[in-house]
Amino acid sequence: MDQFARTEQLLGSQAMEKIKKATVAVFGLGAVGSFATEALARTGVGNLYLIDFDKVDASNINRQLFALNSTIGREKAKLACERVKDINPGCNVELHSSFINAKSLEDLLSEDIDVVVDAIDGLNSKTNLIVGARELNFAVVSSMGAGGRTDISMIKTGDISETCVCPLARVVRQRLHRRGLYQGVRAVYSIEKPLNKQPFRSQDAVDVLPNHGRSRPPIGTVSWVPGVFGLTIASEVINIITQNL
Repeated sequence: MDQFARTEQLLGSQAMEKIKKATVAVFGLGAVGSFATEALARTGVGNLYLIDFDKVDASNINRQLFALNSTIGREKAKLACERVKDINPGCNVELHSSFINAKSLEDLLSEDIDVVVDAIDGLNSKTNLIVGARELNFAVVSSMGAGGRTDISMIKTGDISETCVCPLARVVRQRLHRRGLYQGVRAVYSIEKPLNKQPFRSQDAVDVLPNHGRSRPPIGTVSWVPGVFGLTIASEVINIITQNL
C-alpha cells in the first residue's frame, strides 16, 4: 500500500502530486521546527532543506522531537535528516549545519524553494531570513513565541501584521518595518500572555556558539505548545502548496 494513500484520499490526487514535487526549507530544527519537519515528511513533501547549526543538549529533551538521551551531542540537522529518510525514503533531503546570517543566506536560499519555514529563535537571524526570503518572493511561514505558554487554544494564525499580545511578534514587526516589510508573511503565534512561575537559575542559561551572540536566559516551556506550533506551521505550508486547486 502507498504510505500516503490516506493523505491522498483526504486531499485529492492533484494536491498530493503538488506536495510530492514541492520544496520546503525549514530553518531551525528545535522544538517548533522538529514538529513542522515531522509533519511535512509524513505528508509526503518531496524535497526538504533542513538548516540548523545547533547540537542536542539535555535541556532540549522536554520539547524537541529529535532530542533523546541517546542523541545528546549530535547535530540536529543530521538527526532530522535521518528521521525524515526513515519516514519517507523517497524524500530528497539537503541538510545544512549552518548558522543563519545575512551572508549564509546567500547560499541557503536557493531559487527552487516553494515555502520557507522560519522556526528560528534569534532575532537577527529571524529578521534576516524573513527579509531575505521575501525579497526573493518566497512564501514564508514564521513562528512567533511558543515559550512561556501552556494553552494551545490560544494559538492563532494570520499575517504578521495581524499578530498581537506576543512580545516576540511585536519586536519582529518593528525590525521588519525598519527594513520596509509590513505584511506578506504568515505567522503562527499565541495570544496567551507568556508567564514563568519562577525565575531561571544562572546555571540554566542558554549557551550560544562563539561569535553567534550572548548567552541568554531560558524561557519555561512544555512539550505540547511548540509541538502544536510546528504542526500548525506544517498545515499552513501545505495550504500554500495546494492553493488554487
